[in-house]
Amino acid sequence: MTETITQRITLSGRVQGVGFRPFVYRLAQQHQITGWVRNVNGAVEIQAEGESAQLQRFSRALLSEAPPLSAPGPLTVTNSPSEHAETFSILDSQSGMAADIHLPADGFVCADCLAELHDPANRRHRYPFINCTQCGPRYTLITALPYDRPNTSMRDFALCTDCRREYENPLDRRFHAEPIACPVCGPHLQFITSLAPSPLRGEGWGEGD
Repeated sequence: MTETITQRITLSGRVQGVGFRPFVYRLAQQHQITGWVRNVNGAVEIQAEGESAQLQRFSRALLSEAPPLSAPGPLTVTNSPSEHAETFSILDSQSGMAADIHLPADGFVCADCLAELHDPANRRHRYPFINCTQCGPRYTLITALPYDRPNTSMRDFALCTDCRREYENPLDRRFHAEPIACPVCGPHLQFITSLAPSPLRGEGWGEGD
């Protein structure tokens, strides 16, 4: 019978605010790894359980297939007691210790979000605050680490049912996208002239644009 090994993997560098935890989650599913991933101050910590060959492939992929906006540093791997996990999950973040902080820069809107932005049938059509795990504001939103919605300027905007569904769906590109928003639950812009206010909402940026 093949032995199951448990490892604690830590990655520093630019690994928060770049879709890294959702990436680790999907990678664990692909390689049949159980355990968890969480943000810890400026790093990402992973508890990984699996066979030796699975863990080796998983560890290599953490660096070779990392999200485009990320820049993970070298892996730190130690043996860890088994927690006998049956699934892989994203845990709540931990904070409190000093850390090397790598704040992610704001990202230019990605091709997928641009397609939604210009699609009249999409619920984010012309919504100026559109974003996902691969694009959108990061540096301008973050008030503290670890990178979670309560530590951003989006903390006062409660998610609507549709955004919550996307945020919790591992197969959605907005899985754990902390700035996720839409015209129903997110912020709006308003352009005010000396004559009258003109609301800039998800349905458009004003008449005649």
